[in-house]
Amino acid sequence: MKLLIDIGNSRIKWTTLDSGRFTESHSFDRKKTGIKTSFTNEWKELADIDAIFVSNVGGDKVAEHLTDWSEKKWQLTPKFISSEQKRFGVTNAYQQADKLGVDRWLALIAARQHARQATCIIDCGTAITIDVVTKYGAHQGGMILPGITLMREALTSNTSNINDVVEESEFKTLAVNTQSAIQAGTLYMVTASLERIVDDLNEQFNNRIRFIITGGDAVLVMPLLPSFIAHYPDIVLKGLGYYARQGDRQPRVRPEANRAPKAVEAPSEINVTETTKARVAIDVTETAKVPETVEVTETSKAPVAIEVTETAKVPETAKVPETVEVTETAKASEAIEVIEIPKVPEVAKARKVAKARKVTKAPKAVEVTEAVEVTETVEDPKYVKLQK
Repeated sequence: MKLLIDIGNSRIKWTTLDSGRFTESHSFDRKKTGIKTSFTNEWKELADIDAIFVSNVGGDKVAEHLTDWSEKKWQLTPKFISSEQKRFGVTNAYQQADKLGVDRWLALIAARQHARQATCIIDCGTAITIDVVTKYGAHQGGMILPGITLMREALTSNTSNINDVVEESEFKTLAVNTQSAIQAGTLYMVTASLERIVDDLNEQFNNRIRFIITGGDAVLVMPLLPSFIAHYPDIVLKGLGYYARQGDRQPRVRPEANRAPKAVEAPSEINVTETTKARVAIDVTETAKVPETVEVTETSKAPVAIEVTETAKVPETAKVPETVEVTETAKASEAIEVIEIPKVPEVAKARKVAKARKVTKAPKAVEVTEAVEVTETVEDPKYVKLQK
């Protein structure tokens, strides 16, 4: 089982990946002191942890505390993910890839997977970050705004405990006290900015873009935002999951070059009489790559192959359609009426047609020497007697 940890500026979120599946996510406040005690309270009951993957934007100090604690608890050194130039189908727009916050990088990875259109990720944390990735995985860049917490701190930097009071105050559009006024003002400032950004991006992408919101303050601003913005609270952990799973994936085994697909299994016998041109049907150069299914010695009976176009000169004398199968013609004397031959010179070369002995090996083929006896059917001296 793998432990996935998202360390933010204010909170720490975590989940586990058990047999490739996410379990329920959890979170706790990141305190300035006693961080190892928080780790113990959260993870003391976890067992069978074999790997730890971390997204950390909280600084080096918390990373050191986590490493010391996990090495003592499970004898495991956490793997801290950093932003890359390209991974999992996403290309980083930053020239210096590691300068992009790892939480933003992981959110891009998770948002891009299975996406059929461009995606905008709005992360409402201590700071608000906005990033856009196309459906092809190209990061378009983003922007950073002060979050609700930073705005309130800027307004109340000289007032003690004002933040706790603000969180408990009832929200009103027009406030009648300082705490509610700060709450309303910061919320409207954030949501107004986000609405403008959403409108501009919809226009830029011709409304072919989806919007995702995440982060600890997402639940505060969502009631004032358009309803089509989807809430993905664990998107950074989902991105971590791709890194955690990659070690479990088996390498792809490419099929051998001479291995024929199972769907193209040639029959053991080929009925040449069903094909129009046997030379096209029996092409040894095309079937030589299927040694397991076709033996050339069984199919390459070239003498059976007959090009009907060499013998189909009968339509000039008897107007027989080209689609008539010889096997259906019982007696040529019934099919060919010599009295209809308009000109003797045109049929005088009938001896060339009598080379039908070449087709005697074809199944169901009629020997023309037995079927056509022109000397017995023509008695009128006005017409030329045809010999065999």
